[in-house]
Amino acid sequence: MRIGLIVNPYAGLGGPLALKGSDGSLAEQALAKGVAPVAPPRATRALSGLTGIDLITASGPLGEQAARAAGLSPRIVHKAPDRPAAVDTSHAASALCDAGIDLLLFAGGDGTACDLIGHTGDVPVLGVPAGVKMHSAVFATSPAAAAAMLQDFLRGRPLTPSPAAVITARPHGTPEVRGHLPAPASPRRQGAKAISTVTADADLSAACIHTAHELADCPLALIGTGATMLATKQALAGDGTLLGVDAYAHGRLIARDADEQRLWQLVRTAAQPTRTRLLLGVVGGQGFLLGRGNQMISPRVLKTLAPEAITVLASADKLAALDGGQLLVDSGDEALDQALSGTISVRTGPRRRMVMAVDAA
Repeated sequence: MRIGLIVNPYAGLGGPLALKGSDGSLAEQALAKGVAPVAPPRATRALSGLTGIDLITASGPLGEQAARAAGLSPRIVHKAPDRPAAVDTSHAASALCDAGIDLLLFAGGDGTACDLIGHTGDVPVLGVPAGVKMHSAVFATSPAAAAAMLQDFLRGRPLTPSPAAVITARPHGTPEVRGHLPAPASPRRQGAKAISTVTADADLSAACIHTAHELADCPLALIGTGATMLATKQALAGDGTLLGVDAYAHGRLIARDADEQRLWQLVRTAAQPTRTRLLLGVVGGQGFLLGRGNQMISPRVLKTLAPEAITVLASADKLAALDGGQLLVDSGDEALDQALSGTISVRTGPRRRMVMAVDAA
């Protein structure tokens, strides 16, 4: 089997810094602040243990380095610059497909998926999630899931591609379909983020208000991203961000759009750590609690919290619409994701709950 590999070495760098993306100068900011690369090790995780493949890639950071880190000896068919740009992803994709690959594997985010549109022909495309948001349907749910999919294909599972929506977020957060890529069918592939025009659910709105009242005396509450979380923030303090993680103390906003370092400082120095709370929403159409747009809630932050510290709010309709009926976590720490797996009671109304399975992505 001939697998093509492309790695966007800058994908995901902005996540821990709450930068909402990693394009252009955002990646430079993250590198300057010492953020470790995200995409290369996640690509290496997806490739680890593969045998019997002909891996074809671009030179240096655009694929070769991650492949060699996985113990593979790739065939180089495209020379990439030391600091590749978006256009280099497109050129590499064309070169790899011209080389006759059976599957194009890429590590990146929604922006990387956009760069592939129009350059892959009918070749099936599978993404290793390594960006900040990853609203698109072309991605495996995690690097481990991508590795399992590749093993399935090597054992003879047919590559049966179907059009997968490539979605990016506008500056105000609204998702937009940018095109489609042919992606192999598998239950280990994530769905696209739901693009909803439905008005607010009355029960959920009441749950946001009820939860805000609970948090009014909480010494430290971290509230995640998304519209449901914003409604809770507004009910609690009349202030907060849509796309950021905000921190509150006794109903007062103390950290707006906090990055990973700020959240770590807050939980590490909390005066009453056992009373720290974390509120999370659910990504519609995908079911993610962690790992999609909230990477500032890092494994070390999560490890300071008791399991009962986490509260999830979502509408009953959103939960019922999830394919597979489960919630997913992709924190970047596979052992932690396993520890977070099990069940959780999701608030859908002030006195209503739905028990949902939680699994490592």
